Parts: sequence; structure tokens; C-alpha cells
Amino acid sequence: MNSSTHRNEMPVTNNHQLKEGNRTGDLAGEINLQGERVQELLERIEALPYPGAKELIHECMEAVLAFYGLGLNRILEVVNEAGPEGHKVYRDLIHDDVIKGLLLIHDLHPLDLEARLRDALDKVRPYLKSHGGNVELIGLENAVAKLRLQGTCKSCASSSVTLELAIRHAIEQACPDLVHFEVEGIVQDEGLPGASPVSRPTTADWTVIENAQRLAEGDWMPVRVREMRLVICKVNETFYAYRNRCPACNMPFDAGTLEGDFLACSLGHRYDLRHAGRCAEIPSAHLDPFPLLAQEGIVKVALSRKVADATAETMSRSS
Repeated sequence: MNSSTHRNEMPVTNNHQLKEGNRTGDLAGEINLQGERVQELLERIEALPYPGAKELIHECMEAVLAFYGLGLNRILEVVNEAGPEGHKVYRDLIHDDVIKGLLLIHDLHPLDLEARLRDALDKVRPYLKSHGGNVELIGLENAVAKLRLQGTCKSCASSSVTLELAIRHAIEQACPDLVHFEVEGIVQDEGLPGASPVSRPTTADWTVIENAQRLAEGDWMPVRVREMRLVICKVNETFYAYRNRCPACNMPFDAGTLEGDFLACSLGHRYDLRHAGRCAEIPSAHLDPFPLLAQEGIVKVALSRKVADATAETMSRSS
């Protein structure tokens, strides 16, 4: 599809506004908010100057958790004993992100840590491959995982940060009981702010991109997330998010074209969206990717301080 018409940039509502507004049906976000509220209340309880009251509250909470744990366990038993259709519902329940977290709290999830970790990596692997990379689990001991990043993207600082966020998001959803994970294979750039091992915590702000799910095959749209200008593209039924800037001429893609796998600026510099945004004319140039997840009809991208630092450094080096 050749889309050469100038595109108007769309502002994007951030996660906080979405949560306070229509919330877009993001139940996982609702659960996270409730979890934060519970944590806040627990901290307030710990600050109480009455040891007896704290002990009584803790005992009450443990009793409530045990009560609901018995109920959840019985629900799983009933569903699992309901024949083939029940088995399907059972599988859907244990793989649902929200229910999975509840089952883990009550120590009821039937899959062990390694199985859930491998499942999480399998889910994120297509996204990694779309950016020229892959990930391998090479060890798991005492709830500490060792991963190996593969592919050409590991040598690019901004791509490495992008893959870090995608891997971390997948693991945090599936394995909240994982103590720590380390990644081999990332080539560090000591001059790049924020270039650190994946095991170092990274804060990501996932933002829903409204109307992105309506993009037709081979179409694209420019958006602005806070102060960051991005392009969202759909190629081969896969969504991609890149910085809205041509590294070769420092121009936005608003008047550019998308033909096949290649996004081109108005001056004709072409970038392969399916291969980490590599430039066809200038091998050393590449687009700056951003983590993107498309789940249940919702498309969202992640911004972090590390991504912003990485892309800013790339810009300064190319200018």
C-alpha cells in the first residue's frame, strides 16, 4: 500500500488519564491500581504504633486470603472436572493475566516458574524477531533466570533498550515470583546514558494508542505521546512503533510513504520496518524502535527514561 498523503499527527492520552477516564476496559490496569492501593494500606498498617492491632489485622488478612483461596481452588476443580469444554475453560483461566496473578497469590497456579517463564518468552519472541532479535533461557536457579539475547539488534543501544522493556513486561506479567533475571549478549555502549544490563530495573509508561487497532494492512499513522513523536505502522499483520524522524535527513515521516515493508521519508530514504528499521540506502542508519504490545484489540507503546536517553544519544551522534 502506497500512502503518500500528508498525515496529521494525533495526540495520545496517557495511561493516567485513561485510568481516570473511560479506562478502555483494561482490567489488568484496574488490578494493578487495586494492588497499589493494597500495598499503600499495608504500609499504613505497618506504621501504626499499636503492635497488638497490627497483629490482629495481619491475622484477619491471612484468614480472608485463605477463605478466598479455598473458593478459587474449588472453582478450578469444578471447571477441570467438567469434561472437554471445562478443560478449555481451565486452560483459559490459568493463562489469563489477571486470574494468573490471583492464583499465584494463593499458590494455586498449576504451572511452575520455569513453565511460566518459557511461556512468557514465547509470547514476546515474535516481537523480538520483528526487530531482528531473539531470546533464549539458558538457566534458572533459586528463582534467578539467565537469558541470552540473540540477533543483530543486540549491538544497537536503542534497540537493546526496547527489547529490555518488552522482555521485562512479559516476565513481570507471567512471573511476579521471579526474584531476578540477567541477560547475556547485549553490547554495552559506555557513552550511552541508560545503557545497562536488562537485570537493572527499568520503569516503563505504557500508553494506549487510540485508533491504532483500526489501521489497515500496510497503513500507518503519526502520533505524539507526551513530547515524543512516533509512527505506528501495520505490516504483515504486525504493529510497529518507531520514532517519527528520519535519521538521514532529520525530517519527520508525516509526508512520507509506506510501500511493502519500507517506510520512506519525503526525500526517499527507506527503512525496513520488519528488520529493526534498517536504512536501505545508508547501512549505518536505522530507526529508533519503541516497545509495542497489541493485546485484545488494544495497541500500546512504552516510553521510559532509558529509551528517551538512547534515542537522544542516537540523534546527537547522527547530527
